[in-house]
Amino acid sequence: MVRAKRSHKARNNICRGTRNGGHVVNFERCPKKCQFSCQLQDFKQRSPLAVLFFGEDFYWSLNLTDQDRLSYKQRWIFWSWEAPINHPEYSRSRLTFNWTMTYRQDSDIIHDYGRYIARNLSYSIRDYQAVDFYLSKETNQSTFDAGKEFSARENKILWIVSNCNARINRRQIGTKLNSYFPIDQYGGCSLLNKRAKILSPKDFEQTLFKYKFYLAFENSNCQDYITEKAFYNALAHGSIPIVLGTNENNYKNILPPNSFIYIEHYKNMSDLVNQLRNISQNLDLFKFYHQWRIHYRLIVWPSNYFIDNLFCNLCIKLYEDEKPKSYNNFSRWLNQCK
Repeated sequence: MVRAKRSHKARNNICRGTRNGGHVVNFERCPKKCQFSCQLQDFKQRSPLAVLFFGEDFYWSLNLTDQDRLSYKQRWIFWSWEAPINHPEYSRSRLTFNWTMTYRQDSDIIHDYGRYIARNLSYSIRDYQAVDFYLSKETNQSTFDAGKEFSARENKILWIVSNCNARINRRQIGTKLNSYFPIDQYGGCSLLNKRAKILSPKDFEQTLFKYKFYLAFENSNCQDYITEKAFYNALAHGSIPIVLGTNENNYKNILPPNSFIYIEHYKNMSDLVNQLRNISQNLDLFKFYHQWRIHYRLIVWPSNYFIDNLFCNLCIKLYEDEKPKSYNNFSRWLNQCK
């Protein structure tokens, strides 16, 4: 039996149900069986095969050293989906990690914000927590009606933002763009309006379906850091994400083909605005950005904390991968940000 352990703060915040609707980890649909523990005492008393160090609760581990490892077979795993540039405490750790579980595509276990798969692939039963608002369960085909959506959606950009302390200049770009093309903004960080409305969960979902475009500006420029802003808020709800963050090739490798507008691809704001106006007025051009839905489907989740399929992948890897490995310079590997 394989056990995994979490930090004290994460136990209170997640395992006791204040996040993700009370769900922790369920291995019933996983081909391998593991046991997940949130109890701090299990770290020393039960010798778990894997110990997860959750990024948001990383301060608790700063007093640990590699001598606290109970067995050479025990995997110490760094787990986070946040941009490391916003968490300098990650680099202060003296621990030697064996595996990583992050949004990075070169992680040992990828904890991404979403992905897309070919429609002719069977839908993994282990991804039962994923949502697809435009899926016919009978045919596995997309129900997205481009003509209907083109007529129903507003020719505006939706922007929901709560973090005012972004490390890239999204505030300046958003403000300038708004002077040429209308943006409706919501969230706790009022960049365009004096008081931007904070949406309730119900209004949040309904609002995401109303616009042709969504401003998916990340708070940092880090390798592979493409979050729910592009995946869940935009693509899953049928809008076209206007993206800013990592480089264009990263977006091309991670998002569906021809599904997004990369803002730095345009020489100036005038060229970008002309493209947005053309899409707003031309059904064929609007269809171009949604053509991917015919051949691919999204795998996204309403909450990104405990995803059973993710932990099933970890469980399988613990059974099958016995090769020794460690990150000799974890900080250098992690901090691929500009």
